[in-house]
Amino acid sequence: MPAATAPSVNASVLAGAASVASAQDSSPATENVVVTGTLFRDANLASASPITQITRQDLAARGLKNVTDALQALSANGAGNLTNAFGANGAFAAGASAPSLRGMSTDSTLVLMDGQRLSYYPLADDGERNFVDTNWMPSSILERVDVMQDGGSATYGADAVAGVVNYITRKQIKGFEGNAEGGLSQRGDTGHQKLYATYGWGDLNRDGWNLYINSEYQQDDALYNRQLGYPYNTGDLSGLPGGFNGNSNVVSGGTIGNFTATPGAIVSPVTLTQTPSGGSYPTNTGPWQLVNPAGCASVGQQVSGAVAGAPGISTACTQNTVGNYKQILPDIRRVNATMHFTANVTPRSQFTTMFNYSQTLTNFYSYTGPYSTIGSNPYLTATAQDTYLPASSPYNPTGQTAQILALYGGLDPHTSEFSQNFRGSMRYAGWAPSKWGSDWNYDINFVGMNTLLKQVNTGYPTVAGIENSITSGAYNFANPGANSQAELNSIAPKNVINARSQEYSEDMHVSKGLFKLPGGMVNLAIGGNIRWESVNDPNANPANLSNPAAEYVGINPFSAKGSRWVESGYFEVALPIVKMLNVDVSGRYDNYSTGMHHFSPKVGVNFKPVKQFQLRGTFSRGFRVPSFAETNGSVLGYTGWTPNNAAFAAAHNNDAYSTNATSIGLNTVGNPNLRPELSTNFTGGAIISPVEWLHISADYYYIKKTNYIMSNPSANPVLAADNFLAGAPLPAGVLAATPGIPDIQAPNAPPLPGFFTVQYVNARSFMTNGVDLSIDATRHLPGPLHDVLWFSRGTATYVHASNLTLPDGSVYHYAGTIGPYEQVSASGTPRWKASWANTFSWKGLSVTPTVYYTSGYKTTAEDQNGPNTNSCAYTLSGYGAVGAPSTQCHVKNWWDVDLTVNYQINPRWSVYANVYNLLGFRAPYDYSTYGSYLYNSSWTQKGIVMRSFQFGVNVRL
Repeated sequence: MPAATAPSVNASVLAGAASVASAQDSSPATENVVVTGTLFRDANLASASPITQITRQDLAARGLKNVTDALQALSANGAGNLTNAFGANGAFAAGASAPSLRGMSTDSTLVLMDGQRLSYYPLADDGERNFVDTNWMPSSILERVDVMQDGGSATYGADAVAGVVNYITRKQIKGFEGNAEGGLSQRGDTGHQKLYATYGWGDLNRDGWNLYINSEYQQDDALYNRQLGYPYNTGDLSGLPGGFNGNSNVVSGGTIGNFTATPGAIVSPVTLTQTPSGGSYPTNTGPWQLVNPAGCASVGQQVSGAVAGAPGISTACTQNTVGNYKQILPDIRRVNATMHFTANVTPRSQFTTMFNYSQTLTNFYSYTGPYSTIGSNPYLTATAQDTYLPASSPYNPTGQTAQILALYGGLDPHTSEFSQNFRGSMRYAGWAPSKWGSDWNYDINFVGMNTLLKQVNTGYPTVAGIENSITSGAYNFANPGANSQAELNSIAPKNVINARSQEYSEDMHVSKGLFKLPGGMVNLAIGGNIRWESVNDPNANPANLSNPAAEYVGINPFSAKGSRWVESGYFEVALPIVKMLNVDVSGRYDNYSTGMHHFSPKVGVNFKPVKQFQLRGTFSRGFRVPSFAETNGSVLGYTGWTPNNAAFAAAHNNDAYSTNATSIGLNTVGNPNLRPELSTNFTGGAIISPVEWLHISADYYYIKKTNYIMSNPSANPVLAADNFLAGAPLPAGVLAATPGIPDIQAPNAPPLPGFFTVQYVNARSFMTNGVDLSIDATRHLPGPLHDVLWFSRGTATYVHASNLTLPDGSVYHYAGTIGPYEQVSASGTPRWKASWANTFSWKGLSVTPTVYYTSGYKTTAEDQNGPNTNSCAYTLSGYGAVGAPSTQCHVKNWWDVDLTVNYQINPRWSVYANVYNLLGFRAPYDYSTYGSYLYNSSWTQKGIVMRSFQFGVNVRL
C-alpha cells in the first residue's frame, strides 16, 4: 500500500538543503520499508485508507518548524487538540502537545515512530486521557509523517480509533548537514532560534552500512499579554461594544464590589462577637483603607491606576491583572540527540538500530496571577478569610482587629515542566527465497522508551503560609518588595513531583505470497506482539485531612498510576481479485493483563476500473482501553457555588462562611470496572485523475464509539452541595461527600461541603461523521513560464456531526459550536478546516504561499447548558473573560496566509525566509473559550501573534 493518496512534492521542486539531501539519500533494494497501515512492503498495492503524507520537503516548503506545528495544521485535527498555547493557560498536561484527529480527543489518535509505539506523556490530558507528546520529536531526521485518517486498531491495537500518526525517520545521511534559523514577530518579540547538525558515515549501497549522529536545539520565547495591543493586554474591556471594565472599583457604603485584590493591601476594622458554639463572627465597623498611606504607587509597578473612593468611605488600588500576569505562549526549549545505524547484514537482510534522547523544558506563569489573603479556596475550601490582623500588627492602621485583602506581591506562581525521553529501538528485516508462491518477508523489532517528567511549582502558597503571614507580622504588607526570599518561601514552599511513563514492545511478523489470482499474488502476513506499559504520576497536592492547612492553594490535584502487559496476534490478507479490484482483510486480537481483550477486524476495498478513476472504502472495528487515570487515578475540578440555606446560615450566625460565594470540588476517581470504548469506522470515497498531473479525492468518514468514557454526568456538584446542607440524599452518581474545614467562627456548627467523589462511567456513544477533500497537482506552467514547476496541495475537512449520547439517552450536539466546552481548552468544533499550499519553483528559487481557513462557530455548548441549547439564548459569551460582552453568539471565521521563499545558492548552501500571517489578519474575538483570553488558541494563534518572520541557512558538506 502506498503511504499517500497522491505523490508529495518531489525533492527537486524545492531549493534548499532538504532537497539536496533527498537526492543523495539513495537506498539499496534491501532497505527496510515502513509503510503505514499495512504489514506488506509492496508499494504497488493501493491503500484503501485515506492517508495524508507530510514530507520533510513539505515542512521546508510551508515553513513548518516541527512535527507539532505540522500536525496542528492538519484539516482533520479537530476539537480537543492540545496546543502549547493552552499550556500557558491552565492545561493539566502542560508542557506537551498532541493532535485530536476527527475531534475524538488526544487519546484516540495513536502516534508511532517507524511503526513502533511510544511512551505516554506522564501527565494526563484533562487529568484523564493518555496521549503521546509530539514536542519531543526532532524534525531534522524526519523523512515523512504519515497520517492515516482511518481506524488502525486491526494493525496497531488500542488508541488508533480516529487515526494513526506515523513519524518515519531518514534511512541514511551521508556527510555533514547543518541548519541555523531565527525569527521574531513584527513587534520584536516571540523570538525563535533553531540549530541542528548531522554527520553521517558510510553508504548502504557502496559500503553496506550507514551511521549518522544528530543533534537539534530549538528555543521559542514566551509571549505575554502585556506585549500585545488592546484588548488583549488589559482587563478593561469597556472599549469593546457591550463590554465593561471588569477590574474597576465600585465603592458604595463602605464596601468594594466587582474588585479583586492587588499588592496594595487594604484593611477594614472588625468587631468579633462571640457565638454560643465557641467561635466568633465579624462585623465590619469601618471602611477599607490602604495599609500604606503613601498610596498605590508605593507598592511597585504591578499596580496601575490611582486610589479610588472618597476619604471616609473606602479606598483601594486598581490594577491591570491581564497585562500584569496573563501569558499567551509558554517559553519552550527543545534539545534532541540521535544515533542511527543501518547495516546490510546479508544481501537479503538489513539491521537498523536507533537511540534517541530528548528534553523539553516548558516554563509558564499562572494565568490567574498571585493569590490573595481572602477567598483562596484550595482542595478542601480551606481559607484565610477568617484569619484577622491583630490590632498590634504594624500593618494594621485601624488600631483594632481587622480583615486584610491583598495579593502576595513577589509570589507570581510559576511552573516548569522538564521532560526527558530515552528511546532505543532495533529492527532486523529482510526476505528469504521460497520455492512456491513469492519470497518470505520478515520483520523483527524491539523498542523501549522511558519518559521522565519533573514538575516544579513555585509561588503557590499553602493555607498555613497565608494564615501565618497575617498573624505573625513577618510578611510586609506595606511594601511587598521588601520581603525576603526566605519569607516568601515560607508562605509558598517549592512543590516538586517526579512522574514517569514506560513502554517496551517486541514485535515480529512474516509475510508471503501464496498463489496468484487474476489480479496478482495473494499475500498473507501474520505476526505477534508483546508489550509492557506503565505510568506513575503522583499527586502534587493530595488531600491532607489531618492537616488541611498544609495543602497548597491553586495547584490542581490529580494523579494516575498503573501498568499492564499486552499480548497480541494479528494477520493481514491482500486479495488482488482482478486487476481493477483489490480487497484487504486484516484483524488483531489483544489481551490485556488487566482482564480486557478485544478482536479488531478491518476490510478495505479498492476498485479502479480505469486509470483516471478509483473507488476505495474501509470498514473496521476498533477499541480504546481505559487510561491509567480512568482506572486508577483522580482529578479534582472546581465549581462556583453560593450557599443558600437559612437554617445552615443561622447556625453560623449568618457569617461570611455560611453565605458568601465559594468553590466546591468534584473529585473524579478511577473506576476499575470500566469497559473499553468500542468503535465502528467506515470510510468511502473516490480519487479522480482526469490528467496525469492532477489528482482529486473525496472521502466520507463515520466513527462511532460505544461505551464512551466520561465523568459521571449525573453527579451535579451544585445540587449535591445544596442537598448536603439540607441533609437530603446526594444525587445519583455521587459516591461520597467529604466535609470542608469547619467555620472557625462557629467550629461546632455543621461545615460546608469540601468535595464530592464521583467515578468515570461508560456513556452510550460518541459519533462523528463528515467529508475530507483533497487536491494534488504537479506540472510546468504553460507558455513562457514553462520553466516554472508548480506543485499544489489542498486539503479540507467538513464536520457534519459530532454527537455525544449520555447514559440516559440525551444527546449533546457539538458540530459548529464551542462544544465540547469542558474538553481540554473549549476549542470548539468548527465545521470547516482547510489549507492550500502552492509551490512555484524556478531554477534555484522556490516560493510557497499557504492559505489556511477555519470556519466560525456558535458560542454555545450543550455539555455546559444541556441538550438542545444551541440557540443564542444559551450563549456562553463572557465565560472566558470577566467584563467581556455577553451578547456574542457567533465567532467569525479565520483566514491566514503564510509565505516561504527558498533559494539554492549552490549545491552546498541554501537560504530561506518565512513570513507567517503575511496579510496581518487578526484573530476573531471569542468571548466564550477559557483556553485563552478573548481568542481561540487552537485555531487562530497566528492572529494573536500577528506577523512574524523567520530566516535560515542550510549547509551540506
